[in-house]
Amino acid sequence: MRSLMDEVLELGPNGTSLTLLLAIYRNPTIPLPVRMRAAGMALPHEHPKLAVVAQVTDEGIAELLDGRLKKLAAMEQNGSKAIAIEAPKPEVEIRPPMPRVADRRYRRM
Repeated sequence: MRSLMDEVLELGPNGTSLTLLLAIYRNPTIPLPVRMRAAGMALPHEHPKLAVVAQVTDEGIAELLDGRLKKLAAMEQNGSKAIAIEAPKPEVEIRPPMPRVADRRYRRM
């Protein structure tokens, strides 16, 4: 059994640890727990994590605001009108406040 696994998992001179993990979890002759562990170890290298990316530009917030205001003014001169969409206001049920006197049902005996 050992020689069969060595034969199947032979890596070339440029083989990486990720290549070895891929060969292990894709090999159906290796026991399932070993394959699952190899798949879990290879996972961060195969699929990137979601991350927050900041877009840094040379212009500050003031220049950005000025540019957007100029664009809005140009749109208004061309006859385009900005439409504000109002969402329906949800109805909120207002209940009277709870009494401050402790209820007899909740007293400790």
